[in-house]
Amino acid sequence: MGNNSTNLDYQLVLEMAEGDKEFENELLDAIITSVQDLKEKYSTGLVNADDEMIMQARHKIKPTLALFGLERLTEILEEGKVIIESQGFNASGIHPHKEEFMLATGELLEELYGIRQSV
Repeated sequence: MGNNSTNLDYQLVLEMAEGDKEFENELLDAIITSVQDLKEKYSTGLVNADDEMIMQARHKIKPTLALFGLERLTEILEEGKVIIESQGFNASGIHPHKEEFMLATGELLEELYGIRQSV
């Protein structure tokens, strides 16, 4: 399976699994769990203007972002950080940021579920 993804560098998963399909599935499951948790906590933090919850959610997902090349999500989270730190939760960019975040996490999860079913 090639890497046609805009969300995940699947080659990094394959390299880490070293041909072990069970471990590959475990890695995919761990990524799915991390992204689901981020989606829930980050979106709740945005709705409640809870900077602490958002910071914790970003911090918790950082290793997953780096290990598996989740560049699109990394960029979106960085953009959100800049918006919140410079303009606050009432900034005009918050709503579009939340929409972009929800779309990106939804697409990433859909992609991960598809890969997981094909392994």
